[in-house]
Amino acid sequence: MAGESNSLALPLLVISPSDVSRLSRELEALDDYVHQASLRKGGEAVKLPRTSRMLDELATANNFNFLQAHDRKAAKAFLEHIRKESPVVTMSFAAEPSSAFLAKVITWLRQNIHPALLLRVGLQPTIAAGFTLRTTNKHFDFSLRKHFDEQRPLLLEKLQKAGAK
Repeated sequence: MAGESNSLALPLLVISPSDVSRLSRELEALDDYVHQASLRKGGEAVKLPRTSRMLDELATANNFNFLQAHDRKAAKAFLEHIRKESPVVTMSFAAEPSSAFLAKVITWLRQNIHPALLLRVGLQPTIAAGFTLRTTNKHFDFSLRKHFDEQRPLLLEKLQKAGAK
């Protein structure tokens, strides 16, 4: 599976660990549907139910045909590998980021950090502007609040000078 996982691609629409879980559930439901349809209608062609855009992107990016049992099995194994092995980064923002912004962020992270990196997005209104980034062992604070905290002595000095005039 290790060599097989390296040749498969994670679509940009799949951003977070919850997206991977959602895809796994949808793929399991699809597998159940195809299995039940094959039991009911012997010899008839099976038409797949409508799938999500994320699952469509996964199929397109990896040339999967979900009518084929081996492709569904390979997709399930790939998603399980991603769920267990992919690094996860948490970014917290003051407001909900747009999907276009998240697409740019995940593109950069996957090109420069890891091709299967997953991103958890959090909301933390107290940071005012900017963001905080957490990995399993590091925490980076690029918020306006932290910048103001670091500049506090300068602000107090300027206020004292202005008050002395």
